[in-house]
Amino acid sequence: MRGAAAGYELAYVEARRALDDQEAAVNDLRSRAGVLIAAAAVTTSFFGGAALADGHLGVAGWLAVVAFVVLGASVLAVLWPRHQWAFNVDAREYIETYLEPDDSEALDVPAIHRDLALHMAESFRANRRHLRSLLSTFRLAAALLIVEVSAWVAALIAQGN
Repeated sequence: MRGAAAGYELAYVEARRALDDQEAAVNDLRSRAGVLIAAAAVTTSFFGGAALADGHLGVAGWLAVVAFVVLGASVLAVLWPRHQWAFNVDAREYIETYLEPDDSEALDVPAIHRDLALHMAESFRANRRHLRSLLSTFRLAAALLIVEVSAWVAALIAQGN
C-alpha cells in the first residue's frame, strides 16, 4: 500500500502542477492580448490619422478599419472573464467530501490524493478545450494586426504620402 500511496501523491502533485501551468498560460495569453490591442490602437491612431488627412479612406483604409474592429472583438473574447475555468479546489467541497462526509468516515490521505488527482485531470481537460479556443482567437487577432498594418500602409501609398 505504501507504493500506491506514494503514487497517488505523485499523481496529485503532477495534476496540481499541470493546472498551475495552465493557469499561467491563460494569464500570459490575456497579457499578450492586451499588448496586441494596444499595438493595434497605436497603429490605427498613427496610420489612420495620416490616411484621413485628405478626408477619404478608400478601400485599403476601410479594410484596415474592419481589421481593427474584428481584432478588437477577438481580443475582447480572449479577455472576457470566464467562469468555467477550474484551477483549484473549493475548500468547502473538499471538507464536505473528504473530511466530513455525511454517510461515512473521512478518507485517508492516499485516497484523497487519488480522487483529487482524477478531478484535477478532468479540470485540465476541460480547461484545455477552452484554452485552445482562446489561442485560436488570439492567433486570428494577431493575423488581423498584420492585415491592419498592411492595409494602412497600402492606404498611405495610394494617397501618395
